[in-house]
Amino acid sequence: MLVYKEREVMSSTDPQSRVALMLCESLLHVLAEESVITREKALDAINTVAELTREVADGDPTPAPQIAADLVQAIAASFALKD
Repeated sequence: MLVYKEREVMSSTDPQSRVALMLCESLLHVLAEESVITREKALDAINTVAELTREVADGDPTPAPQIAADLVQAIAASFALKD
């Protein structure tokens, strides 16, 4: 899958961003699991970021914004599948 290839590229070139992304994703999962926020609120937050990163990617021909948009979209899809 293309997104996983892009995650590998990002992880090797920008490990700090990868760690930050993983921490944020994990935090959203914990908050939802502990009923601090609803799953829907977490998905709303993720989808808002997905929309913003997609807008940036659409206006920027370099690969980095596209990679970011694809990563956030993958997180949204993953989170949507969680019970």
